[in-house]
Amino acid sequence: MARKSLIVILGNQLFAPDRLPAAESACVFMAEDLDLCTYEKHHQQKIVLFLAAMRAYAEELEAAGYEVFYRHLDTDQPSSYEERLTRVLGETGADTLLHFEVEDKAMEQRLVEFAGQRGIEREELTSPMFTCTREDFADWAADSARLRMADFYKRQRQRLGILVDDAGEPQGGRWSFDADNRKRLPKTVTPPEIDWPEPDAHVSDVIELVADSFEDHPGDARDFRWPTTRAQARAWLDDFIAARLEQFGPFEDAITQRSDTVFHSLLSPYLNMGLLTPDEVVDKVVAVAEEMPIQSIEGFVRQVIGWREFVRGIYRQCGEEQEQANFWSHDRELTTAWYSGETGIPPLDDVITSVQALGWAHHIPRLMVLGNLMTLCEIRPQAAHRWFMEMFVDSSEWVMGPNVYGMGLFSDGGIFATKPYICGSNYLLKMSDYRKGDWCDTVDGLYWRFIDKHRDFFAGNPRLALMPRALDRLDSQRRKRIFAAAQEFIDTHTQPA
Repeated sequence: MARKSLIVILGNQLFAPDRLPAAESACVFMAEDLDLCTYEKHHQQKIVLFLAAMRAYAEELEAAGYEVFYRHLDTDQPSSYEERLTRVLGETGADTLLHFEVEDKAMEQRLVEFAGQRGIEREELTSPMFTCTREDFADWAADSARLRMADFYKRQRQRLGILVDDAGEPQGGRWSFDADNRKRLPKTVTPPEIDWPEPDAHVSDVIELVADSFEDHPGDARDFRWPTTRAQARAWLDDFIAARLEQFGPFEDAITQRSDTVFHSLLSPYLNMGLLTPDEVVDKVVAVAEEMPIQSIEGFVRQVIGWREFVRGIYRQCGEEQEQANFWSHDRELTTAWYSGETGIPPLDDVITSVQALGWAHHIPRLMVLGNLMTLCEIRPQAAHRWFMEMFVDSSEWVMGPNVYGMGLFSDGGIFATKPYICGSNYLLKMSDYRKGDWCDTVDGLYWRFIDKHRDFFAGNPRLALMPRALDRLDSQRRKRIFAAAQEFIDTHTQPA
């Protein structure tokens, strides 16, 4: 007797089998899709990660008793995703299509249209990828005078009972210890090496497939080292807690040439693809709260149930508005130097080189190096967004939209950010172990040139009005020198749209 339901599982929905409907009532459809690999030139290691993880997950489901209809990229092309899904529906006789909430709106719409055009009943399952439902976030947003992460995060802590006392007050007396998490990494502190796992059985096959089929994409598939199974992801979490969590908080914002990863968890890819879920991650971290500094525990929890879920809510509520906005009227494009790491600005070139090699960087290089310099160089918002989508293994539309348009560029004009996050060389020197050099003139020139060009905006904001006043106090010779360096950088390393 044919099962009545077919569960469509996407590559970013690799939830534990006990989160799925019972195997007795449904079978599973999974497909590696060329369009999803190439609608942006995704980092080769991102494609390896997803394909290897999907293949391992299909085996996990089969071991749990599910009948899995799996379609491989290298043996079942050029059929479209919808064509393959249609064939499997015919094979199974299923009359109901099940799928978890799809965060990226384009794929969500494809499934909606697929079911509607064929008159198939479609049921959407609540995703375990978040602790706050779409409806709950929408209700909070509707009741809020402004969309601020701090307000949402406080509500999350109280609603979920995380790091609060019986009266709902925060442990440690503060909701956020962010002010304690901005230390530069001293020479006496050495971040641990990452304990990369032994590759899963599928990894070598997928590496060869990706290296051959996506050679024009960023990165090198053959450098791949990431976990690809649920067991590896859980061990990855345990290793972070044991080896890096204690120092995570104080050095969360530090940039160093000695380590690409510092004390960060590198868990974002696994939270964003379902091999880990936020409830299990936070439960494990909070379980060791009495053994760890509060600023490390709270700082990590804030990223998982605060910022990550806030960004998802913003994407659902304001994504289209952010995509279309261009607050600064920026219209320049990136050159190949932004992919090769040959701009002549060491902090920028190093993070580009690191991302090419690893597909990952922590939030400060993303925000205060990459986003900052793309803003100061007047890069078109969609071009910056495309770069971030291409270069990171944890990229998704729901992740990169708010992070790039809202935080990195302020191109949405401040839907949730309170100010543009821009800086000159002083911040980069303060938070890193880079030394002063000619590159500082370039970065400072880009910064002060931007302030000068948008003088009215900064002068009209009480929090930012000191910037144009400081610009007016610059030595005239220095101003001339750094503005010239900035213009040369823009002329050389960006191009008109």
